[in-house]
Amino acid sequence: MTANRQATYVLLDIANDHGWRDYGARIGIWRTIDALDRHGIRAGVPLTRAAVEQYPLLLEAGVPRRWVWLASEPEAIDAIERATGERPRGWSGPAPAPPGLYRVSELDARAVVLRPFARGWPLRHKHLGQTLARLAARPDVWLTTCDDIAEAQLTATPTCMPIHCRA
Repeated sequence: MTANRQATYVLLDIANDHGWRDYGARIGIWRTIDALDRHGIRAGVPLTRAAVEQYPLLLEAGVPRRWVWLASEPEAIDAIERATGERPRGWSGPAPAPPGLYRVSELDARAVVLRPFARGWPLRHKHLGQTLARLAARPDVWLTTCDDIAEAQLTATPTCMPIHCRA
């Protein structure tokens, strides 16, 4: 990360895809993944325990892509680790972050939040691809994961503020 580049990460929001939004988690997600792959973008994925259990194919797709898994509730931490083999480092839940996890909302970065129930529809997919292409082509944007941004902020900041502290 340099002083003249805006840190940006992509969050793939599937945790809220229940009920009528199920289309996104079953079908739209694959279009979204295809668009991310075309532009070499790794995603961060906030998950609840229920999402880990309901969408195992999503986790199977994300592991080889080296996605970043974020816990959205305490029960999700162990569920994510069991399913992916990696303990999440980030917290994307409404409550205070459990010890040892950085809070995504405290990162000094901009998030591009993709919700497959909205962006995964065929009529919107083309526009998503165009937007990601423009974003990926910008030299002034560091398009990376929230884990990478947190790590850069941890190593570059000498003070121990909440985002910069590890338990």
